[in-house]
Order: sequence, then C-alpha cells, then structure tokens
Amino acid sequence: MDFNDDQWQSWTQLMKLTQGGDKAAYERLLVEMSPVIFNFVRKRVFNQDHVEDVFQEVLLSFHKAKHSYRTDLPFPPWFFAVIRNAVWAALKKNHKIGQLEVPLEDFFDIASLETMEDGIDDRIHQALAALPEMNRQAVELLKLKGMSVETAAKTLGISSAALRVRAHRGYALLKKILKTQVEKNK
Repeated sequence: MDFNDDQWQSWTQLMKLTQGGDKAAYERLLVEMSPVIFNFVRKRVFNQDHVEDVFQEVLLSFHKAKHSYRTDLPFPPWFFAVIRNAVWAALKKNHKIGQLEVPLEDFFDIASLETMEDGIDDRIHQALAALPEMNRQAVELLKLKGMSVETAAKTLGISSAALRVRAHRGYALLKKILKTQVEKNK
C-alpha cells in the first residue's frame, strides 16, 4: 500500500470518529490498517510461527491504546509508536513464555508407563500431588479435564497468560519428579 497524505488524513479522520464512539469508523479503520500492521509485524518477527500471534496481540494493543491518540497531533507517528511498542512487547512476552515451555517430546513417554483402569498411572498421581497447588490445578484443568486455556483461566480467576505460566512450570516440575521416580526404580 502506498501511503500518501490523503490516506493518512482519512485514517486520522476515522480515528477521531472512533474516539467519538463511531463503531463503523473503527471497523473501517481496522480493515484498512490491518494489512499495514500485518506487514509491519511480518518484517519484524523472524519466527513465522509467531507472526499471527504477534499480529493479534498488536491489534489488541492498538485497541487498548486508541483512546490515547491526541487529535491535535499527527496520526502517523502515534500509530507507528503504538504498533512498534506492541510488537516489542509481544516478542518479549513470547520469548519469556518460550523459555518456560517444555516440549511435549521432552515431557515423558506416556506409552512406557503402566496405566490403571482410569488411564492414569499411580506415579503420575503421586507426581501431581507433589506439585504446588497453583501448578497442579493448571495441569489438571488443561491435561486431565481437557479444558481450553481460556476456560481454565476463568475457572481459576486468572488471566490466560498466568495460567500458561503456571501450567508450563507444572510441566517442568512434573518432568523432574517423574525422571527422579524412574531413576529410583532402575
């Protein structure tokens, strides 16, 4: 998309209408700006698996920041500052979560465990019981009850991000506990 003064003036006007509560103007603004935002994100996120996630987080950040635009100032610098800051925040958040993730293949080999009638080995029950309450609840809701992250987070009254962190820490602790149990039994 080529940018010109007419385009920026149109977006500035749509932003002013948006701040006045015009939902149609906001929808049009998002439709027109989304390709620009997506390209901005795509050029700055090197892991293509994260582009869509970062793009969604940037849109959410833009939505949260739209009230902060001062109509007496030019729109383009504000727009790019919000988008740039949102990209960096999303990348930083994804990096932190990525460091906490335990790949499934590293978790434990479920096939090698002898299971009881309910499908869960005593060792897993013991390992779950050894987890701190916060981590145990997250793991149980996500893995044993099969809840979505959003549903489990609402059940516990916490944010989705907080639930993911609790679960990832729980997975890491479970892995450590189960490895210790396996080593003892050798």
